[in-house]
Amino acid sequence: MASDRSRSPFERLKEHYDHEELVCPACGFEDEDGAWDAEADGADIVYTHVCPRCGAEREHTLELSDRETALEHVEKRQ
Repeated sequence: MASDRSRSPFERLKEHYDHEELVCPACGFEDEDGAWDAEADGADIVYTHVCPRCGAEREHTLELSDRETALEHVEKRQ
């Protein structure tokens, strides 16, 4: 297993969600085998989880910088 120093803060945050936030606030189901998904667009990182029992969706969004400036930067690199 990688040490905390070899993983990014974003990977460590996802790991936290994977271990600590798997109980659905809507129905109480604990998704012990579940994991949060993470997507980044250059400006934000969005962590999401869907309860396999009731379908409730949860989301945590981290804004990394000024969204407009970051998206312009990403578009220029494509």
